[in-house]
Amino acid sequence: MARIAILLQWPKLTLGALALSLAAVGLVVGSGADFTSATANPSNTFTSGSLSHTNSRNNAAILTASAMKPGGTATGSVTITNTGSLPGTFSLSKSNLTNPVLGTGSERLSDQLDLLIRDGSTTVYSGKLGAMGTIALDGDTVTVGTQQFGAAASPTAAHTYDFTVTLPSATGNAYQGTSMSVQYDWTATQ
Repeated sequence: MARIAILLQWPKLTLGALALSLAAVGLVVGSGADFTSATANPSNTFTSGSLSHTNSRNNAAILTASAMKPGGTATGSVTITNTGSLPGTFSLSKSNLTNPVLGTGSERLSDQLDLLIRDGSTTVYSGKLGAMGTIALDGDTVTVGTQQFGAAASPTAAHTYDFTVTLPSATGNAYQGTSMSVQYDWTATQ
Protein backbone atom coordinates (compact mmCIF):
# COMPACT_ATOMS: atom_id res chain seq x y z
CA MET A 1 0.00 0.00 0.00
CA ALA A 2 2.89 2.32 0.53
CA ARG A 3 3.51 2.49 -3.21
CA ILE A 4 -0.02 3.55 -3.97
CA ALA A 5 0.18 6.22 -1.29
CA ILE A 6 3.39 7.57 -2.84
CA LEU A 7 1.81 7.60 -6.31
CA LEU A 8 -1.24 9.41 -4.99
CA GLN A 9 0.89 11.89 -3.08
CA TRP A 10 2.90 12.88 -6.14
CA PRO A 11 0.44 12.69 -9.10
CA LYS A 12 2.48 14.86 -11.45
CA LEU A 13 5.54 12.75 -10.91
CA THR A 14 3.46 9.61 -11.46
CA LEU A 15 2.02 10.91 -14.76
CA GLY A 16 5.46 12.00 -15.94
CA ALA A 17 6.93 8.57 -15.21
CA LEU A 18 4.01 6.93 -17.00
CA ALA A 19 4.41 9.18 -20.08
CA LEU A 20 8.18 8.52 -20.13
CA SER A 21 7.56 4.76 -20.00
CA LEU A 22 5.03 4.89 -22.87
CA ALA A 23 7.40 6.96 -25.02
CA ALA A 24 10.21 4.47 -24.43
CA VAL A 25 7.98 1.56 -25.43
CA GLY A 26 6.95 3.47 -28.59
CA LEU A 27 10.58 4.05 -29.54
CA VAL A 28 11.48 0.43 -29.02
CA VAL A 29 8.49 -0.82 -31.06
CA GLY A 30 8.67 1.88 -33.76
CA SER A 31 12.39 1.81 -34.32
CA GLY A 32 12.46 -1.67 -35.87
CA ALA A 33 13.73 -1.42 -39.46
CA ASP A 34 11.53 -3.13 -42.12
CA PHE A 35 12.30 -3.33 -45.83
CA THR A 36 9.43 -2.33 -48.11
CA SER A 37 8.84 -1.96 -51.81
CA ALA A 38 5.81 -0.70 -53.74
CA THR A 39 4.81 -0.38 -57.41
CA ALA A 40 1.67 0.83 -59.19
CA ASN A 41 0.00 0.33 -62.56
CA PRO A 42 -2.15 3.41 -63.11
CA SER A 43 -4.27 4.35 -66.13
CA ASN A 44 -5.47 0.89 -67.18
CA THR A 45 -7.99 1.82 -69.87
CA PHE A 46 -10.18 -0.27 -72.12
CA THR A 47 -12.20 0.44 -75.24
CA SER A 48 -14.51 -1.79 -77.18
CA GLY A 49 -14.14 -2.38 -80.89
CA SER A 50 -16.86 -1.80 -83.43
CA LEU A 51 -18.58 -3.98 -85.99
CA SER A 52 -20.31 -2.17 -88.83
CA HIS A 53 -20.61 -2.58 -92.58
CA THR A 54 -21.68 -0.76 -95.69
CA ASN A 55 -23.82 -2.05 -98.53
CA SER A 56 -23.24 -0.42 -101.93
CA ARG A 57 -26.93 -0.93 -102.78
CA ASN A 58 -28.41 -0.27 -99.33
CA ASN A 59 -32.20 0.08 -99.45
CA ALA A 60 -32.19 -0.60 -103.22
CA ALA A 61 -32.67 -3.70 -105.35
CA ILE A 62 -29.57 -5.63 -106.38
CA LEU A 63 -31.28 -6.69 -109.61
CA THR A 64 -34.69 -6.50 -111.23
CA ALA A 65 -36.13 -7.98 -114.40
CA SER A 66 -39.42 -7.54 -116.14
CA ALA A 67 -40.94 -9.47 -119.04
CA MET A 68 -38.44 -12.33 -118.63
CA LYS A 69 -38.76 -15.06 -121.21
CA PRO A 70 -37.55 -18.67 -120.92
CA GLY A 71 -33.75 -18.67 -121.08
CA GLY A 72 -33.58 -14.98 -120.05
CA THR A 73 -31.26 -13.70 -117.32
CA ALA A 74 -30.90 -10.67 -115.09
CA THR A 75 -27.69 -9.67 -113.32
CA GLY A 76 -26.64 -7.28 -110.60
CA SER A 77 -23.92 -6.86 -108.02
CA VAL A 78 -23.45 -5.47 -104.54
CA THR A 79 -20.34 -4.75 -102.50
CA ILE A 80 -20.42 -5.47 -98.76
CA THR A 81 -17.59 -3.86 -96.79
CA ASN A 82 -16.68 -4.34 -93.13
CA THR A 83 -16.10 -0.78 -91.89
CA GLY A 84 -15.63 -1.70 -88.23
CA SER A 85 -12.44 -2.09 -86.22
CA LEU A 86 -13.14 -5.80 -85.60
CA PRO A 87 -13.30 -8.69 -88.05
CA GLY A 88 -16.79 -10.10 -88.41
CA THR A 89 -18.65 -13.18 -89.53
CA PHE A 90 -21.10 -12.23 -92.28
CA SER A 91 -24.16 -14.01 -93.58
CA LEU A 92 -26.72 -13.53 -96.36
CA SER A 93 -30.37 -14.48 -96.11
CA LYS A 94 -33.61 -13.77 -97.90
CA SER A 95 -36.79 -12.34 -96.39
CA ASN A 96 -40.13 -10.90 -97.46
CA LEU A 97 -40.41 -13.42 -100.31
CA THR A 98 -43.74 -12.91 -102.03
CA ASN A 99 -45.33 -14.45 -105.10
CA PRO A 100 -48.31 -12.12 -105.62
CA VAL A 101 -49.23 -13.46 -109.07
CA LEU A 102 -49.28 -17.25 -109.32
CA GLY A 103 -49.28 -19.39 -112.44
CA THR A 104 -52.36 -21.12 -113.85
CA GLY A 105 -51.75 -24.13 -111.57
CA SER A 106 -50.70 -21.99 -108.56
CA GLU A 107 -47.04 -22.19 -109.61
CA ARG A 108 -44.69 -19.83 -107.77
CA LEU A 109 -42.11 -18.01 -109.87
CA SER A 110 -39.63 -18.15 -106.94
CA ASP A 111 -39.62 -21.96 -107.25
CA GLN A 112 -38.75 -21.74 -110.97
CA LEU A 113 -36.04 -19.05 -111.09
CA ASP A 114 -32.41 -20.19 -110.84
CA LEU A 115 -30.19 -18.00 -108.66
CA LEU A 116 -26.39 -17.92 -108.82
CA ILE A 117 -24.41 -15.79 -106.36
CA ARG A 118 -20.64 -15.52 -106.73
CA ASP A 119 -17.90 -13.79 -104.74
CA GLY A 120 -15.24 -13.43 -107.42
CA SER A 121 -14.63 -16.97 -108.66
CA THR A 122 -16.23 -18.57 -105.59
CA THR A 123 -19.82 -19.77 -105.85
CA VAL A 124 -21.74 -18.66 -102.77
CA TYR A 125 -25.12 -20.10 -103.81
CA SER A 126 -26.49 -21.98 -106.81
CA GLY A 127 -30.08 -23.19 -106.75
CA LYS A 128 -33.72 -22.16 -106.89
CA LEU A 129 -34.28 -18.64 -105.65
CA GLY A 130 -37.11 -19.70 -103.34
CA ALA A 131 -35.02 -22.46 -101.73
CA MET A 132 -32.15 -20.23 -100.59
CA GLY A 133 -31.66 -20.22 -96.81
CA THR A 134 -29.13 -18.38 -94.68
CA ILE A 135 -25.64 -18.55 -96.16
CA ALA A 136 -22.45 -18.17 -94.08
CA LEU A 137 -20.18 -16.04 -96.22
CA ASP A 138 -16.50 -16.95 -96.44
CA GLY A 139 -14.65 -13.73 -95.69
CA ASP A 140 -11.36 -15.06 -96.99
CA THR A 141 -11.82 -17.04 -100.21
CA VAL A 142 -8.09 -17.84 -100.36
CA THR A 143 -7.76 -19.53 -96.96
CA VAL A 144 -10.26 -22.39 -96.72
CA GLY A 145 -12.48 -22.26 -93.65
CA THR A 146 -11.82 -18.62 -92.73
CA GLN A 147 -15.31 -17.20 -92.32
CA GLN A 148 -14.51 -13.71 -91.03
CA PHE A 149 -14.31 -10.57 -93.10
CA GLY A 150 -11.25 -8.61 -92.06
CA ALA A 151 -11.49 -5.34 -90.14
CA ALA A 152 -11.70 -2.07 -92.06
CA ALA A 153 -8.81 -1.50 -94.49
CA SER A 154 -7.71 -5.16 -94.46
CA PRO A 155 -7.47 -7.05 -97.77
CA THR A 156 -10.51 -9.19 -96.83
CA ALA A 157 -12.80 -6.34 -95.65
CA ALA A 158 -14.76 -5.83 -98.92
CA HIS A 159 -16.51 -8.40 -101.09
CA THR A 160 -18.46 -7.89 -104.31
CA TYR A 161 -21.26 -10.38 -104.86
CA ASP A 162 -22.53 -10.96 -108.39
CA PHE A 163 -26.15 -12.15 -108.67
CA THR A 164 -27.53 -13.88 -111.77
CA VAL A 165 -31.19 -14.91 -112.03
CA THR A 166 -32.26 -17.15 -114.92
CA LEU A 167 -35.70 -18.27 -116.03
CA PRO A 168 -34.89 -21.79 -117.30
CA SER A 169 -35.39 -22.47 -121.01
CA ALA A 170 -37.78 -25.32 -120.21
CA THR A 171 -40.19 -23.03 -118.31
CA GLY A 172 -43.74 -23.82 -119.43
CA ASN A 173 -46.78 -21.67 -120.15
CA ALA A 174 -48.06 -22.01 -116.58
CA TYR A 175 -45.52 -19.35 -115.51
CA GLN A 176 -46.64 -16.69 -118.00
CA GLY A 177 -47.44 -13.40 -116.22
CA THR A 178 -46.25 -14.57 -112.79
CA SER A 179 -44.26 -12.29 -110.49
CA MET A 180 -42.32 -12.34 -107.25
CA SER A 181 -40.19 -10.13 -105.03
CA VAL A 182 -37.57 -10.81 -102.40
CA GLN A 183 -35.36 -8.91 -99.95
CA TYR A 184 -31.73 -9.85 -99.29
CA ASP A 185 -30.39 -9.27 -95.76
CA TRP A 186 -26.71 -8.99 -94.85
CA THR A 187 -25.79 -9.60 -91.23
CA ALA A 188 -22.47 -9.24 -89.41
CA THR A 189 -21.71 -10.78 -86.01
CA GLN A 190 -18.65 -10.88 -83.81
